[in-house]
Amino acid sequence: MMKHILILICLLSFVLVEAQNSGEIIYEEKIDIHRRMTGDRAQFKEMVPQFRTQKMILQFNDTEAMYTASKEEEDASDHVHAGDRGRGGIVRMRMMGAANNIVWLNHAEGKRVEQRDFMDKKFLIKGAPESFAWKMTGESMEVGMYQCFKATFADSSENIVAWFTPQIPLPIGPSRFGQLPGLILHVDINDGERTLTAQEIKIQDMDEGLFKEPTKGKEVTDEEFREIVHDKTKEMRASGRGGVFIRHGN
Repeated sequence: MMKHILILICLLSFVLVEAQNSGEIIYEEKIDIHRRMTGDRAQFKEMVPQFRTQKMILQFNDTEAMYTASKEEEDASDHVHAGDRGRGGIVRMRMMGAANNIVWLNHAEGKRVEQRDFMDKKFLIKGAPESFAWKMTGESMEVGMYQCFKATFADSSENIVAWFTPQIPLPIGPSRFGQLPGLILHVDINDGERTLTAQEIKIQDMDEGLFKEPTKGKEVTDEEFREIVHDKTKEMRASGRGGVFIRHGN
């Protein structure tokens, strides 16, 4: 069965290779904030809503892609302020959202650059597209007019389910996800902790000028950026300033 599914994917990709492979997809990113508030952060669950959603846009052509917030998200605040005077101060919750972040990908050359904002500073995270040891399950379903196939990945911290369509035979998807024989239209991380779902798909010509590699910010690796976030969070807790960061995204 699995062999037949893989053959079908290859045949579909071959048949559609001449089709237009450019356009724009609007995704809804939904995160269960409470599930990420563990340990000493669990006490703040009553101060913030359980779920947060954002509208994101993936623009793409045959070689490049850009993943950014929709215009309606650009002015949205990434801060939630909650009083906790009984503990001697104000708790400040900062949601590390994607409103000001940019992901640029040149999948033809294997390059990826992400521009991220953190603590009013910009960072450039450069490297190759993230690689996942995807496993094909043989399951399929329709997302709108597109036939999608299921792939899974699991490690010590994440269980990821992705649904991709070979009808758009590009190895891309929302956020950091890709490297499948078709564009990813839905991702579920840790059984609903975070989901990314295509809401609207437009296949159309795209202006080449849209695809510009981000250049603003301090250049760091992904590992270095994670260390910066970790150290700053630890510093704020130690200083008693009540800062709590919940990362939305990667």
